[in-house]
Amino acid sequence: MSDLTPDRQDTVIEEVTPDSMKIKVNNEITEIKNTFDEMKLFFEKLNVKDFTSGGKIYNIGTITNAVFSNEIGKKTLNMFFCRQITEAIKEYNPDAKKLLENTIKEPDRKNWETKQTPRNDAFIIIKNGFAGALSIMVGKLISSGRTSFDKKDPKDYLEVCIATAKRSLQLLSYSFLSKLWDYQPLKKFEYTDDQLNVLNSFFNNESEYDINDNLQLLKTLVNIFDIQQIEYPFIEFKNEYLEEGNPFLNACKKLGEINTKLDYGTGYEFSIVFEAENVITEFLKTLSFFAKYKMVSMKDILYEEVRGKDAQYLLSYTFLGVDNESVIKKANAAKLKYDKVPINSNAVFIFKNKYHDGLNLFPFIIDENALIIDEKKTKSTEVKICFYISYKESDEKLIYSDIHNISSVKSDSSDDFIDPTHVPVQYNEKVENELNDAVTDNDITDLKDDYKKFNSLQLNAVYKIFQKAKREILALPERELSNNSSSKVN
Repeated sequence: MSDLTPDRQDTVIEEVTPDSMKIKVNNEITEIKNTFDEMKLFFEKLNVKDFTSGGKIYNIGTITNAVFSNEIGKKTLNMFFCRQITEAIKEYNPDAKKLLENTIKEPDRKNWETKQTPRNDAFIIIKNGFAGALSIMVGKLISSGRTSFDKKDPKDYLEVCIATAKRSLQLLSYSFLSKLWDYQPLKKFEYTDDQLNVLNSFFNNESEYDINDNLQLLKTLVNIFDIQQIEYPFIEFKNEYLEEGNPFLNACKKLGEINTKLDYGTGYEFSIVFEAENVITEFLKTLSFFAKYKMVSMKDILYEEVRGKDAQYLLSYTFLGVDNESVIKKANAAKLKYDKVPINSNAVFIFKNKYHDGLNLFPFIIDENALIIDEKKTKSTEVKICFYISYKESDEKLIYSDIHNISSVKSDSSDDFIDPTHVPVQYNEKVENELNDAVTDNDITDLKDDYKKFNSLQLNAVYKIFQKAKREILALPERELSNNSSSKVN
């Protein structure tokens, strides 16, 4: 290599492949791995500040990994995400550990994510690795990364990033709320005014929370648990994640900024997708502990007691995501299991080892298909996981969001103002009165024969249980709701 000090005129990146890049410095060509870190290290050794790539001048001190991926390294979406998340979950996922330590050959380990076979293997592991609802979102994230890059259209990928962040924060918050619901009626402790205002707003919000609102709710719940010395629902989660300067909090804030740009219809330059990939990767790395957890939707429970045998319960449930302990690794597989202990039906559980020891997330998260029947009076074998997002008190209606859909599928027609992801749970007073009239002899045959009435009864139950959760978590009627009950979190 020449002893001349390089400058930007004679430091040029020339040939770029998925695996490597050739850099010409003072007419001498060096081939290095096509990674941001390798390039930075190479230039640091030569004291290079400026360089040229594709006819454009860059400064090594100011470019980001997102700019490198989009403009210099010519990376495709999902490569950075693939490597970082696989490495993050290997502590909890034997398949990820095996892939990284045994399957990938030593010469390929520095940039294995650029190679199609190990990358595709990793995608399957990642998608199957996260707990139920998150596995659905992560699968959509990977799929959207592929299609958005091919079409050079960032909007869908950005929307999936935001949806993934929202549902992840909600899964955290709803787990805290579910445990708080178990705790508060027994202890009956007092909230601070700020805590009560945030909880009150959550239970009465008339529009869906954005990322910043969900973050504020999570911070408040963590603060309540810290003050009351309640063990977190996930021992792996640390309150330091929500402290200023923490990578997780920084990622939440950046995702909030992208959320705002989307709301205002700006920020669709394609390079932003690589920034979004970096941020959602950092966000999910913190939540990699969800690879230790599982989720099930409990559909039906039958009681069986045969003469001469012990009584038992036949549980019909759906394993959300992929049961990695099962011989047949099928997503959202329906299962039947005998158990000697009863458990809540129509519920969604998150747990580590046994669902009996898990958290019941109902009514904050529901499986609509576990609740309703069709005209043939049968339940769908598919799952339809929905997260609570808002409450219309005047209409006696809860609004949930179907996580299997993302809002980009909404029609652009000016006449279409209904978000297709929304799932309404409307309280039906007429059917409820019919139930009360029938309950005198406990005969609801006529109600169940009409599948629409039966479904209304099921959704009424969701509505009533939500009101019960609201009343008991907020410690009502001892404390009244604020007059500004429909306001959002500040």
